[in-house]
Amino acid sequence: MTRPAALIPTYQNGRTIADVVQRTCREIADVLVVDDGSTDSASEALAAFAGRVNVHRHPKNLGKGRALREGFARLGASGFSHAIALDGDGQHYPEDIPRFLLALEEQPGAILIGQRDMAASAAPRRSRFGLWFSNSSLRWLSGAKLADSQCGFRVYPLEPIARLDLRGERYDLELEVLIKAARAGIPLVPVPIRVTYSPPGGRVSHFRPVRDFLQIAVRVARVLVR
Repeated sequence: MTRPAALIPTYQNGRTIADVVQRTCREIADVLVVDDGSTDSASEALAAFAGRVNVHRHPKNLGKGRALREGFARLGASGFSHAIALDGDGQHYPEDIPRFLLALEEQPGAILIGQRDMAASAAPRRSRFGLWFSNSSLRWLSGAKLADSQCGFRVYPLEPIARLDLRGERYDLELEVLIKAARAGIPLVPVPIRVTYSPPGGRVSHFRPVRDFLQIAVRVARVLVR
């Protein structure tokens, strides 16, 4: 028996978070939003979902990795079996959640990773470079091969990943969890999804190419020496 819940980490997504949450609620009953210290209108937007959505707020920005880890722990403690993670910036389509639920029925022990069509979505060049680095690192360090190891739209089986000693604080966590999961024998299964880089209201990305690529590289190095 599986009991999944949606997990939406968000930071400064005041223009898009209400739409993302509203559409997510149409697809799945249980939703946890981790507001990672937003100082824009995100808190006001989320207040409209009081009683329908569980919102946990960090008093200051701690990073996407920390928000995800917090979400995993809270959902696991509440008896949920899986976290369906998607971003609050509007690039993911919550309407694709049923695709993950169908795959979840077939492989409940796997991490399900959204696979984007980068060419069709007109992904920025920096995203394509980051994807190459992420895919290559995953293959070198674990032997696992994915066409899209950077997509944040995923399903995580909470009990297995709780044993992986995840330490990533920001974007590095999303690669760390795949490397450690593959090494631990947890299957990594792609699920084709849609993506847009021009959502209504405008997408706000907090990925900083130099800083975040360096942090990801450091995390990869630390995994390598263990």
